[in-house]
Amino acid sequence: MVVTSIDPVLDAQHPVPPGEFFDPPPGAGQDWQTAPPWFDGAGWIMPMGGFLLRSGDRTILVDAGLGPNIDIVETRGKLFDSLADLGVTPEQITDVVLTHLHLDHVGWVAPAGEPIFTHARHHCHRADYDWMRADPGSNPATARVTDTIHAVSDLLRLAEGERTEIADSVALRLFAGHTPGNCVGEIETGEARVLLLGDTAHHPVLLVEDGWTDRLDEDRAAAARARDRLAQEMERTGAIGLGAHFPGTQGGRIIRDKQGSRQWQPIPSNRIHTN
Repeated sequence: MVVTSIDPVLDAQHPVPPGEFFDPPPGAGQDWQTAPPWFDGAGWIMPMGGFLLRSGDRTILVDAGLGPNIDIVETRGKLFDSLADLGVTPEQITDVVLTHLHLDHVGWVAPAGEPIFTHARHHCHRADYDWMRADPGSNPATARVTDTIHAVSDLLRLAEGERTEIADSVALRLFAGHTPGNCVGEIETGEARVLLLGDTAHHPVLLVEDGWTDRLDEDRAAAARARDRLAQEMERTGAIGLGAHFPGTQGGRIIRDKQGSRQWQPIPSNRIHTN
């Protein structure tokens, strides 16, 4: 059975100076943080949330947003409203899939110390689980994530190795670098292959232009290799990539222009429905 719909689920958004996240390649102009085609005068309005997948009797939330407890962003705490707009309640979620264990992806898992999605299996990669357990108190954000995962330990299933099936037509694939267990969600819709990128790339520029690095990657070299592998696969297969933090959660494909350079080709809608 294939996935029949993929919808973005917005929880928060916040204007971010690109220089807080990215280091551009040598030779970038002094105005690169506001320069087209990647940025504008507003810099980058970064969404935070996840994606809702529906397939037969499964209703799957991929990433659980920032949650209600972080007060440094302008717009936050919208995940339940976004689910309601899609006609879904927390009780109807059958699976919560976490692409990695950073605070802005687990925020609604257990914000008050108890599971929110009480009927859902929760999934993350063992490498991230072990990473969190190895150094649970290194900083307040890490401690909060560790507490969150502990709160859903009875509901947790760990992905293993390079690829783990979560449901029919839904798998987690390891692209380590941003975190040790950072994953991409691989989705088959029957009409298109879709990759939910998590934080493998915070922005399309990291997939199509050489020399950019992301300051939030735990292992920058490994993350750069993971992005290159992902970009090659997207170009080769024509898969659609949806990024949790891409402007407007806008998806796209990777193509080559006449000069042979990689280009990001946005798709018309950030919602994918096949039924």
